[in-house]
Amino acid sequence: MKKRVRKQLTVEELAKRYKKRYHVVLCILVVFVVLTGLYLYLNYDYLAFKHFITSSYIYTETLDKIYEKHLGADVKGGYFSNFDNVIISIATKEIRSENGDRYTYMYTPQQLTASLEYDRQEAAGSEVKSLNDSTIYLKLTNYTKHTLKFMEENLEALQSRPSIIIDLQGNRGGDIKVMVNISSMFLPKNMVIATDHMRWFDYVYRSNRNQPLKYDKIIILQDNNTASASENMIAALKDNLDNVELIGSRTFGKGIGQFTLPLRRGYAVKATILKWFTPDGINIHGAGIDPDIEYTGDDIIQYALNRIG
Repeated sequence: MKKRVRKQLTVEELAKRYKKRYHVVLCILVVFVVLTGLYLYLNYDYLAFKHFITSSYIYTETLDKIYEKHLGADVKGGYFSNFDNVIISIATKEIRSENGDRYTYMYTPQQLTASLEYDRQEAAGSEVKSLNDSTIYLKLTNYTKHTLKFMEENLEALQSRPSIIIDLQGNRGGDIKVMVNISSMFLPKNMVIATDHMRWFDYVYRSNRNQPLKYDKIIILQDNNTASASENMIAALKDNLDNVELIGSRTFGKGIGQFTLPLRRGYAVKATILKWFTPDGINIHGAGIDPDIEYTGDDIIQYALNRIG
């Protein structure tokens, strides 16, 4: 095998190469400076106000009260570094006040940590058990990465019976991607699960698995606290399968979705960014999903079991 000989460049060729690189770097620098200048120009009023208030406002005790009110902590004079979070808190509060959107708000670091821990503990309440030789029972408490892990770990047990009762009572929802992954376990591949309508585009979620969980009969238990992603799963299974029966009461009716944007220093902001539609093209916001059979007795699981026979 011949060794490749590297061509020796002349002084003129080297100078030409370095000149080209210089021009590329210079163009990138000019673009960066122009974009930075444009950003500062467009945001001058806000940046000027931020610097002015945080460095010059004389009544610092008032600032302390405002920061404490919105951030839940004494910033110890760190008015500048925490100013953006105060503004975000105020803005989201005004949004909630104006249209009643209680799902748009800012998390402080303590609130975000507590919320994540609550989701983890709530997911631990999910359950799988055999009711008899023909029926398996699945209780889903929310839709988080912990819930998805629970489903994966119990997949073999869920395949052990020809019928299933899925209990979504009190399930307030959660991560839509987790809901899609769980719903996909019950659906043939490429079936529509939901359509998210956002300001700039629509996105269609489709089942991404080849139906590892197939049943002769599926009964879903629901109530007034069955909301959001759990309603989406109900619609996905009901609209795509002909062996699904809904028992309970009308669901909550949350046909909107939120995204949580992480911020610096442990803060995050959550905002409503979409309306979602069922596979049949219905937005259930404010309306909910009616059961096939209305039943509110304490023995609803036994009632459903009797329906399977």
